[in-house]
Amino acid sequence: MRIRSVSAEVRSLAKLGSAARGYAALDAPTFVLCRVEGEDGLVGQGVTGRFLATQVADLIAGGMAEALVGQDASRIEAIGPALAARFNPRGAGTVFTAALSALDMALWDLRARALGEPLWRLLGGARETVPCYATVGLPGYDEAELVAVCKQSVDAGYLGVKMLVAAGGRSVAEDAARVRAVRAAIGPAARLIIDANCGMNLGDAKRLALMVEECDIAWFEEPLRDNDIEALVALRRAVRVPIGAGQMMHGLVWFREALTRGALDWVQPNAAFCGGITGLMRVLALAEAHGLPVAHAGGWDIANAAALAGHGVGGWLEMHGAQASLRAMLAEDMVAEGGVMRLPERPGIGFAFR
Repeated sequence: MRIRSVSAEVRSLAKLGSAARGYAALDAPTFVLCRVEGEDGLVGQGVTGRFLATQVADLIAGGMAEALVGQDASRIEAIGPALAARFNPRGAGTVFTAALSALDMALWDLRARALGEPLWRLLGGARETVPCYATVGLPGYDEAELVAVCKQSVDAGYLGVKMLVAAGGRSVAEDAARVRAVRAAIGPAARLIIDANCGMNLGDAKRLALMVEECDIAWFEEPLRDNDIEALVALRRAVRVPIGAGQMMHGLVWFREALTRGALDWVQPNAAFCGGITGLMRVLALAEAHGLPVAHAGGWDIANAAALAGHGVGGWLEMHGAQASLRAMLAEDMVAEGGVMRLPERPGIGFAFR
């Protein structure tokens, strides 16, 4: 099937209200929606996140569209390198990889729709369901509210909950107290994840990890600024709490270096940022080769579920409370029930925007 057109637009979500209290930057969040239309009228859709959204959309709808119209939409492995040679010859990254992520995702969605198959099955069909954890422990909640939302998610059947640290102006000691309160509330069986969103220096990250060691933390997510691999290695050697990272890292090289050097216990890719479905499948293969578990992060559960169900290594899917209003914009959706995401039988990636 030849490509008839490629388009992209920046979309805004409604205000998220109490679900994202403390996230001022998400009061009017944006994302990029990419559409690839085939010559037979079928449309594939892909997404990427809010960072440099206007520049990403301009690249997709401008230079990328010009390069792709008339090309064979099924040659996904050829399209990525050709676009990289033209628009990112020195691997500089961010805008190009975000644009490629949305485009690649749309191409896979189009391919699955053209073949009349759900994407998760085309990618290998390893499982029909993906286990989920809930990211609900946002910094705007006081301790009582934090405990309540975390317990509610565990009671609903999620594997566990994620809470943010290094946010809201709190000290390391205050964060540690909140972590202990959540662990006490959700009990010993549920997984508890803490996430610093790259917000700590090495010293503070060590202090916090040591202070909450008895809380049986599943992993400490993106503790250090810039996801500095050297510092992550040092932190992992110094503490017993497992380390996870990678949700918004662009390209395969960072993941290769992090895994080769022993920086991570959990690998955390996201198709919306790491090169689309093609990029995500490669990171999953890297994780499998290193014997490491995978836990998607960074939002966009609907964009990652098919790959986690399709690939043999699998992984956990993050359900982020701050994306609740996204679902009002969808014509096709996937919703976790009882802490599990069941992949649909309909053709395509599994979601579609109106």
